[in-house]
Amino acid sequence: MPKSCATDPHRLILLLPFGYAVASRYHWPRDFMVNALTAWVPGVILVAQLGDLSAGVAIASYLLGYVAFICIYELGYLANDTIGLRHDPTPRRRVDFSPSPGFLAGFVAIRLGTFLVVSMALGVATSGLYWAAITALVTTLVAHNTLRAVELKFYTFLQLSLLRFALPVVPVLIVKGGMEAILTTFATALLLFTLPRFLTYLDAKGRLSLPERKARSYHLKAHLAVSPLIALLSVLSHEAAPMICLIWGVLVQTAYVGSRKRPRHRQGVRNA
Repeated sequence: MPKSCATDPHRLILLLPFGYAVASRYHWPRDFMVNALTAWVPGVILVAQLGDLSAGVAIASYLLGYVAFICIYELGYLANDTIGLRHDPTPRRRVDFSPSPGFLAGFVAIRLGTFLVVSMALGVATSGLYWAAITALVTTLVAHNTLRAVELKFYTFLQLSLLRFALPVVPVLIVKGGMEAILTTFATALLLFTLPRFLTYLDAKGRLSLPERKARSYHLKAHLAVSPLIALLSVLSHEAAPMICLIWGVLVQTAYVGSRKRPRHRQGVRNA
């Protein structure tokens, strides 16, 4: 029987923004490092290049954008681990506790308060475009956690994965007025981040047989396969950012392929 959070002081860390994500998804060191190398570093590259910012300012801006994003996304994580399990044909319990009403109230209040404060610090609290993006995120989270048809969850997963990559980058680009840069960010996310994860999601849900995905060289080959369109995206946008992200991804995957072989761990279903 899962324990109540109130009986375990150590689980109070889950109330802090990003604490729940670390405990349930971004386990140290493997999952944390995978996210850092495949999502966070490319995100900083896009902020720096498309926002024309120095490395230090780009990192700080991305981190603030990520805090605002994760405050909302963790509400979806909690919903997925409670409500969503009722409709999931392949349920997976990620945390071993049953949240009390008090925990839920604190969890939501802390995240909404932090989100508003960070949004004001980023200068997007009054941006209609930013609120439209947040509305898209919330709507998709609700749909993903309430839909019973797994074939429709594929569509919500795809959107959540795109938003997960792009939303930490978007605030800086809104302030800079870079609408084309925002579209470039989403296109880069689709090719380098979302597409491989979408195939993984299909495989994990039993709707796609892709044994080659487990090969160490799979993601390297996937990056190389989309390189023509990434190159075209850089040409169309007159921005080097997509190509720099591709080069970074190729370097990371090359290092992974060249590293010493480790025992293969069982891969479970990942949420967006």
